[in-house]
Amino acid sequence: MRIGAAALCAATLLGMPAIAPAVTIDTDGRLVIAADDGTFAARISGRVHADANFYGSDVVDHESGAFIRRARIGVSGYVRNWDYAITFDNATESADLKDAYLARELGPGRLVIGQFKQFQGFEELTSSNEITFIERSHVSNAMTARAIGVGYHGMLGRIGYAVSGYNLREASDGGTRATDDGIGFVGRLHTAPIMRDGRALHLGVSYAHERSSDTGAGIRLRPAGRSDEGRFTLFDIPGERADVGRLNLEVAGIVGPFAAQAEWLTGSADGDNAPSDDFSAAYAQVSYALGGGTPRRYDPLAGRMRNPRSGSGLGAFELALRWQHAERDDVPGAELQTVDAGVNYYVNDNVRFMLNYTAADNDSNGDAPDLVSLRAQLSF
Repeated sequence: MRIGAAALCAATLLGMPAIAPAVTIDTDGRLVIAADDGTFAARISGRVHADANFYGSDVVDHESGAFIRRARIGVSGYVRNWDYAITFDNATESADLKDAYLARELGPGRLVIGQFKQFQGFEELTSSNEITFIERSHVSNAMTARAIGVGYHGMLGRIGYAVSGYNLREASDGGTRATDDGIGFVGRLHTAPIMRDGRALHLGVSYAHERSSDTGAGIRLRPAGRSDEGRFTLFDIPGERADVGRLNLEVAGIVGPFAAQAEWLTGSADGDNAPSDDFSAAYAQVSYALGGGTPRRYDPLAGRMRNPRSGSGLGAFELALRWQHAERDDVPGAELQTVDAGVNYYVNDNVRFMLNYTAADNDSNGDAPDLVSLRAQLSF
């Protein structure tokens, strides 16, 4: 519904002077307010992810329960020649600032300044509203997600590129941490050599290098779900500055209702005085869309997947299977294997219900938990 046009029609029917509205409000499954002269627009967005986890614990006692995984509200749009986005997540004890940036077209690409997702990882750059499983992969969780920095991205023909320099301190840290938390840079290239007739092939590569603060650097992965117990240490350089490098390879494809994607991450963490701590992670997943609507779609500009569309009627279903592996190369027996199976039901383009089963095997501590997880999701 476009209220500006409705007001114009009403004025005409009532015999009133037809004065062009200064603002148009679009409520077609979203809320967008735009100035008719093109100088300002604001889109209100939000998402609620309500989850429940039911663990079958093994060596480690994992706590089951229900919780709000995400409760975000945000606004994005443009003011004259500058785009902007501000998003808060209210699912934690205090509001957590997620996106806070301004951007504009500059030359052949787009300049971004502020806090935003750094340009690494096919799944990591996919919105949490559109990932196939309830939780992201071990590959994604080994990367830096959002950080304060300056980035530039664009397309040259069929090749997408992105570069960014950033501080390892997030804006949500406020004044509780010093600003010298380390720096990093990342570069990514991606292309789609095939994209026609319901088919797409994506190839991508990225490299990130980070220099941590003197408190060290490390990643501890959750084997299954959101349990903080029995985490798997992927690498750890405590109590000193560390250099961490990560190389990531991406491949994804769509053939009609089938979609598949895989990523392989390899890296090394080197302390000023500590020996090198090498690590790797990988996953591969497939999904199949059935029912009404359209299957998963590929976004060539961002180099990522989009959700199936529900269509009319009873909506759409999606079946999915994923294998994951993570390894700390220099520590014998430090391996983590995880298998996920899922069913997604798209009621409409704003509501999704998810059911996942996860089985994990953490060789580093002998724990092998399994998990049934549920999600009710609304986004606009």
